[in-house]
Amino acid sequence: MIDYTHVIILSLVQGVTEFLPISSSAHLILIPKILGWNDQGVFLDVSMHFGSLLAIIYYYSKNTTEFINTEYAKNYINIQKIIIGSLPVLIFGYFFHDYIINHLRNLEVIAISTIAVALFLLAAELFSKKSKNISEINNIDMVIIGLFQALALIPGTSRSAIIILSALLLGYNKKSSIIIAIILAFPVILIAMCYETLSLNFSSINFEIILSSFISIIISFLVAYVVIKNFILYVNKIGFYPFMIYRLILGIVLLSIFT
Repeated sequence: MIDYTHVIILSLVQGVTEFLPISSSAHLILIPKILGWNDQGVFLDVSMHFGSLLAIIYYYSKNTTEFINTEYAKNYINIQKIIIGSLPVLIFGYFFHDYIINHLRNLEVIAISTIAVALFLLAAELFSKKSKNISEINNIDMVIIGLFQALALIPGTSRSAIIILSALLLGYNKKSSIIIAIILAFPVILIAMCYETLSLNFSSINFEIILSSFISIIISFLVAYVVIKNFILYVNKIGFYPFMIYRLILGIVLLSIFT
């Protein structure tokens, strides 16, 4: 029997963490383990990611003028650049998927990667130039960002965090770094969702599972949309420090208590 409280909590977590630099996959692994819940299953994972995907689509459909009428439109990220930035993580994900699932989805790896990325992001926040706009992005930068994104396959790294880190190191400002991370989320989430869908056992799907899926899609969509909108809006004011402090605390707690 499905516990809808678990579905709601995990969908909220997915919506909040998918686009923040704190690792959604780590939280979706951690919460069931720490609270002793059963694994949520592939179908629910697919549903939550689908909600996040819809949030990206809806956000850009409602905010098109932000990119048409400003400096971001001059040399924006086109399909070619999106493919270049996405290929490394897709290739590494294809070849190392089973190894990651069997050997890296544990609390020690999550804790170490959580702390390591936080320290690197703090350093980038302090010392990077942060002067380039997204209009200046080129194919070489996208290759570098794409290679960094492949590191997000390690649980606890955070796809958003590692892309933001790479963009900051390349000299892009905070807002541009976040926009790059959100744009590159689309192909990765879409392809990962399709891959997970292929592994579903459709014969076991019943009304309860469909209802839980519908709930998770709605919740993750609404929460993810609010997070995307406000993260871009307020990042120049709040910076990345609160998220990195959270990562450090989380990593230290995991190492000291659960490993």
